[in-house]
Amino acid sequence: MFEDKKVLGIDIGSRHIKLALVKQGRQPELLAWAIVPTPEDCLQDGMVLNKQALAEQLKTAVKEHKLMVKKAAVNLNSSGIVVRELALPALKDKEIGAAVRFELTKSFPDMVQTHATAFKIYHRTGDELEGITTLCPRKMIDFYREFCEETGIPVKYMDVNANSLAKAYNCYVEAPQAGKSILLVDIRTNMSQVNVLQEGKIVLSRNITGGLASLESLLVQYFKMDQGEVAAARQSGYQKLPLSSEELNACLRIGYGALGDLIRQTLDFCRYNKVEEGIDSICLCGGGSAFQGLENYFSTTFNLPVHAAQPKHLRPEVTECFKVLMPAIGAALREDW
Repeated sequence: MFEDKKVLGIDIGSRHIKLALVKQGRQPELLAWAIVPTPEDCLQDGMVLNKQALAEQLKTAVKEHKLMVKKAAVNLNSSGIVVRELALPALKDKEIGAAVRFELTKSFPDMVQTHATAFKIYHRTGDELEGITTLCPRKMIDFYREFCEETGIPVKYMDVNANSLAKAYNCYVEAPQAGKSILLVDIRTNMSQVNVLQEGKIVLSRNITGGLASLESLLVQYFKMDQGEVAAARQSGYQKLPLSSEELNACLRIGYGALGDLIRQTLDFCRYNKVEEGIDSICLCGGGSAFQGLENYFSTTFNLPVHAAQPKHLRPEVTECFKVLMPAIGAALREDW
């Protein structure tokens, strides 16, 4: 019998559930997708608060958009997830797992008890191993496995947001290139993430509280826009804001101030410690990346080319929302084809 290679990638955010049906293979094919509202007050830092409401919405979306499959892949995103560089002496494969856990206990002694660990090896030499390792709350993994089983979509595998983004970027935006490094910045509603991709591989990932919601709060509090105007701006992709260029820059500087600091710290770290050639460009994704003037603001601030994630070889209607779908698409992609 032929294996069913279709996998439904699921990314549940505080405002939207993103679904991507992907056919696996050496050239993965995006067959269908959907973006539907997340039930209000249903999610907090990756943990579900209203399981029944979320299950009903997910089942309805899968049925209406004809996304029913036999297996799903879930993107996990939370401030409780840790992604760190891994460097170990040369070991046999069966020894690596124990060595990874031992190393993690040095920096995260308590988290090793409550979090599941995983690792990916990038380079092997006769003397050492290099890669990344992750810590993810076990209760989050257990919840999503049970939750998807109950909705009729058994989980095949899960992945953390940083790796999901990297897979989607490498597959659809730009294939890994020797000597090239980028910052992949994911701006969500309540949390943002800065990832360093060196030749397509994650070498650094950091989260920070704050995102699009902080910017929208500024529009209400300081620029006197009412909630209806903010909602209309959201519908337009934040491209029709009644603000001058000076007001836009002030809004971005304040609303994304913490994110800007994290980007600056990451660039400095890469310059002096991690990426000798420096960062070539910044790629933006997530719902908060569509804000008017953001690319130009970051480009001027960091003196680097800045662009929104744009896929190659996908239909135009997918291209428009690709930067929001990336985690769901990436979750569905396997790296062993």
